[in-house]
Amino acid sequence: MADKYDTPEEGIKRRPRTHKEELKATAKNIAKDLPAFPARYLKSLFPIISWLPRYQFEWLWGDFIAGVTVGLVAIPQSISYATKLANLPAQFGLYTSFIGVLLYALFATSKDVTIGPTGVLSLATGQAIASYVGTSTTTQQVIFAATLAFWTGIIQLVVGLLRFGIVIDFVPIPVISGFTTGAGIQVIISQLPALLGIKGINTNGAPYQVLIDFFKAISTTTTYDTVFGLTSLVFILLIKFVTDYAVKRHGITWLKYVGFLRNTIVIIIYTGISYSLRDSKTVVFAIVKTIPYGFSGIQAPNLSLSYAPTVFSALPAIFIVSVLEHIAVVKTYGRVNGYTPNANQEIVAMGLANTFGSLIGAFPATGSFSRSAIKTASGVRSPLGSFVTGIVVVIGLFSLTTSLYYVPSAVLSAMVVASVAELVSKGKIAVDLIKVEILDFFGFFVGFIVTIFSSLENAIYASAGYSLLVLLFRIARPRVEILSRTAAGEWVDPESDEFVDGEPVPPLDSESPEGILVFKVQEALTYPNSGYILDVVKEVVIDRYRYTNTAVRKADKNWSDDTEARFNARQKDGLKPLPPLRAVVLDFSSVTNIDYTGFQILVDLKEDLGRYAGRPVPFHFAHVRRRHVNTLLGVPQAGNNANVSSATAAFEGERKQSLFKLKFKKTPEEKAEEEAREIAALEHFHKNIDLAVKAADVETKDIVFEGGLIEVVHVVA
Repeated sequence: MADKYDTPEEGIKRRPRTHKEELKATAKNIAKDLPAFPARYLKSLFPIISWLPRYQFEWLWGDFIAGVTVGLVAIPQSISYATKLANLPAQFGLYTSFIGVLLYALFATSKDVTIGPTGVLSLATGQAIASYVGTSTTTQQVIFAATLAFWTGIIQLVVGLLRFGIVIDFVPIPVISGFTTGAGIQVIISQLPALLGIKGINTNGAPYQVLIDFFKAISTTTTYDTVFGLTSLVFILLIKFVTDYAVKRHGITWLKYVGFLRNTIVIIIYTGISYSLRDSKTVVFAIVKTIPYGFSGIQAPNLSLSYAPTVFSALPAIFIVSVLEHIAVVKTYGRVNGYTPNANQEIVAMGLANTFGSLIGAFPATGSFSRSAIKTASGVRSPLGSFVTGIVVVIGLFSLTTSLYYVPSAVLSAMVVASVAELVSKGKIAVDLIKVEILDFFGFFVGFIVTIFSSLENAIYASAGYSLLVLLFRIARPRVEILSRTAAGEWVDPESDEFVDGEPVPPLDSESPEGILVFKVQEALTYPNSGYILDVVKEVVIDRYRYTNTAVRKADKNWSDDTEARFNARQKDGLKPLPPLRAVVLDFSSVTNIDYTGFQILVDLKEDLGRYAGRPVPFHFAHVRRRHVNTLLGVPQAGNNANVSSATAAFEGERKQSLFKLKFKKTPEEKAEEEAREIAALEHFHKNIDLAVKAADVETKDIVFEGGLIEVVHVVA
């Protein structure tokens, strides 16, 4: 590093550690930390140990109010999601609700989230039941759902305990938004038949097919189901909008609790109406009927290994939906309320809730957006609020089951429609996505369209596949910009957006050394993009620098070498003469990682450019991170097939020989030679581009040029 130290020899003494030395240091730190690690890890699995000693008595009232409010919301929601979306008996919705929040309170890192049945996950569970055990008895369907929850929980536990939650970050927000929007519409469409009392429609099919069948059977609606369904839906929405208006415009804050409990209020009113009509012979409508008292209706999952393959096909979709939905809720309310939840621990908490909940017949559960919003708005102060919610649901199991017998089925459908409607994104998000990034819009579109025209399972796989494809594309195909140096010493792109809106392009530097190529990589130089960057730079060289390897006879060239022909083909348009290529400067200020493929590509590029120029082309580096210096030291010393110097040839010979012969101990002479090569290589590492260009110009000053500007290749992620 000739520009960082007084001499290259000083650079050798102060050079960064090699990878071998880094591995040794890392192993040493791990060994030193190992005795304390188990205790620290176990403590991280029980966040309640950290926050409970700090609990303030003043928080209790907020937790109690929020817990009771959410509990009163969870009871009708759990029943409606179980019966209308998962197609399971009502009590299993209550079991899923109470066990989730009780366990979550012990292991959570979020105070706002409420675990239990949700619209999207319940629909996915119902579709899985219909696909894999659709013609079975109700008991068999319950066993399937509980077993699905058990294995989902086990996988979540493994992912969370091993701290693999980072995989969730690979699915972007627009894809999740498109999927949830499509799922919300699918849920609403699936409830239309029950809302109007239409029977005989397969609501687990694709939404467009359900809609077609619905309109075909619209004439078979039953009067009282339609009245109950439509009026209760209007009533729920009316309470919501009136209370929101009163709170926001007139400051009547206590009315917000009326808005939160709108589902409970509507159920009480319509259950009373249903009960008053119980003896009528002419009034016919569907009701919930018997809900077992307490825990008398529990059903254990089938945990035999022979039964496991029955649910394994449905596991990926359920796992992805549950984790994505939960982490989205957790991060949203953590950001809104100013704390940072632990994603891995949240997955552990959810895994425990699903695993232990399945033992009493609970189906898959995850974090609920709607109930979490209510908990936040109710003033919850700690995860203890979830424990209060669980107690309220348990009390409901022992005190309300008889009263819930007469709940009209159409009213439950109305509740589902009103709750899930909040999942449907506003149209503005599509416009925003187009403005920001068109690929994100397509991600939203893929998740939405596949959900509408297929199943949730297929939409999940399509969305995840699209996300992975875009990620790989962005890594493997960075954009390339050609830059020039201004008289003020800046490296700019005259066509960049930075210089629009009437601002003139700064004058270019007419005295910059000619024939020096500079390119910048705005990505990690790794195996996905290395080959592409190599091709891009070679194409730029052919376009902007003269082919000067004229000393080699055509008979001596490789049969596949068409470089000269491609250069000549591009110069038939009467362009001005191009300068020869003298040297290359690489700006590594944005390179965060380099793997072996990236290193080898640089060596290959140096050799290819040497063949193009007919002489060795020096490589100089700017802004290289200290930990990458040792990785890149071999590049300046790498030879090429044109006029290879004896020193470079010796280095190449040793590099290739080392692949076949491993030396554990070097002689003093070998160590001295290696240090001499490293000192020479460090002359090619510089603080900035200007110093690198200056050094490259001095190294190649024996080559004479005529006028022109330095060219820069800027590789942008």
